Amino acid sequence: MKMYSISIQEANGGTTPKNISIEKVLVVGYGGRNVEKVHEHIHELSLIGVDPPSTIPALYPQPLSGLTTESTIIVQGTETSGEVEYVLFHDGEEWLVTVGSDHTDRHLETEDIQKSKEACPKPFVTQFWRLVDVQDHWDQLILRSWMTDKNGTRLYQEHNLTALLPVSDLLGKLKEFGYEDLKNTIIFSGTVPTLGGFVYGNQFIYEMRDPVLNRTLNGEYSVVVGG
Repeated sequence: MKMYSISIQEANGGTTPKNISIEKVLVVGYGGRNVEKVHEHIHELSLIGVDPPSTIPALYPQPLSGLTTESTIIVQGTETSGEVEYVLFHDGEEWLVTVGSDHTDRHLETEDIQKSKEACPKPFVTQFWRLVDVQDHWDQLILRSWMTDKNGTRLYQEHNLTALLPVSDLLGKLKEFGYEDLKNTIIFSGTVPTLGGFVYGNQFIYEMRDPVLNRTLNGEYSVVVGG
């Protein structure tokens, strides 16, 4: 179990502090809503030698030790990249949502997807929204990320949540995998497409924007190889 102090951004603009405990970490892969787009992502991965998944979506349980809120992550490979995702958490009373990055070792991914995800930390933002506050305009929420490398910083991903399975469908899929009790579980949802293929940089900036309530959840981290 890992303990975190988080804050909940209320719909009225206020902030509520809360202490939470996380017991399980689940990472969803190939969690797109549009099957055609999912297969495009599978093709994108096939170009770097990644075998197609056995199920769509796929599920990759992660060790608690991989979760991080630090501003720097340490990786062992030179070909790693972030993936902006919506992140769900059930505190025992209600669902909360934030944003995170399923940072992945792309070289190792060609050998073993599970190991490629376990090889990299999983950053997430400790500010959350109540799911009930965004459910009526869920598809309008926007995920974005920026990658910095030797060529500078560029927009890397951008799409609203129509690209991904809605919460009810995602939870239904997890139930099929045998995860019915999700109390104190943090769930990374799967990502939206890149705008120009994989980039292996030294900084990853990510956000989820709510254009209806005019608020944003922001995160960023530096990537250090070795150490």
